[in-house]
Amino acid sequence: MRMKPQSPLINTPSLAGLALAVALLFDAALSIQGLVPDQASLFPALAHFLETQIAERLHAGTALIAFTSGMVLAVSLILIPMQRVYHAREARLLRERERLEAHNAKLAHRAASDGLLSIANRREFERVLKLEWRRAARERQPLGLLMIDIDCFKRFNDSYGHQHGDTCLRAVAGVLKAAAARPGDLVARYGGEEMVVLMPHTSLEGANLMAERIHTMLTERALPFPDSPVAAHVTVSIGVASLLPVRDANRATLVQQADEGLYMAKEAGRNRTASVPHLRLLHAADGSATWASQEQRA
Repeated sequence: MRMKPQSPLINTPSLAGLALAVALLFDAALSIQGLVPDQASLFPALAHFLETQIAERLHAGTALIAFTSGMVLAVSLILIPMQRVYHAREARLLRERERLEAHNAKLAHRAASDGLLSIANRREFERVLKLEWRRAARERQPLGLLMIDIDCFKRFNDSYGHQHGDTCLRAVAGVLKAAAARPGDLVARYGGEEMVVLMPHTSLEGANLMAERIHTMLTERALPFPDSPVAAHVTVSIGVASLLPVRDANRATLVQQADEGLYMAKEAGRNRTASVPHLRLLHAADGSATWASQEQRA
């Protein structure tokens, strides 16, 4: 005899359990909302437990929200304005530092330059000469120097006045700067109408070429000087020197040699270049070293 199969809804435990759970939750929810009195609730203990847990969660959530809101408010009212003030102060200090650096650079430039001619002054020349002398000795490279004097400049001032004399000095300085345009070359005012050109890595031959270039550029510039006994335009006399620094030699030797060349150029008629030939290093008894020309040898 064939038996009729039972209904799966009745025989499936999972469906029955699910239905029971739904009923429990529905009853508890109604009890929590107050829609079902505690006496009529099917499961008052479960409803009370769920109500307690939900209340605790709501209380904790409310506290968390309040704390978070307080933090956001503190950040908005305190930290953000403080950060803005800090950044503004930092930007102001940065601008002030840049202004001071620019001011210091301007002061350093003024201290190192001649106010009239806009070239290096004597102090800056001495400083750079010291550095370049050490570098030339270390690298075993020659160091060249031109000592330049404007011919008959006193007569120029007496004839045309000091204002025109200043204009003449500026014009000659401009020619020197245009001629000595290599990186490292230094044009400086040595004193009065005397100027110098310091040239690293320059032999005597290269220094003479630079001197001839200056003569040519001044001739092309043709600054008027009708009262000059040398030419109808402003001219210069140049003493040339170039040394390979050695351990026992002093950097003042280079200046002395160029100055002696300048004296020779003036004695020979001006508007020319001269250098002291046949130099040798003499050691004195005290260990110092001086340069002397061949005519001074004993």
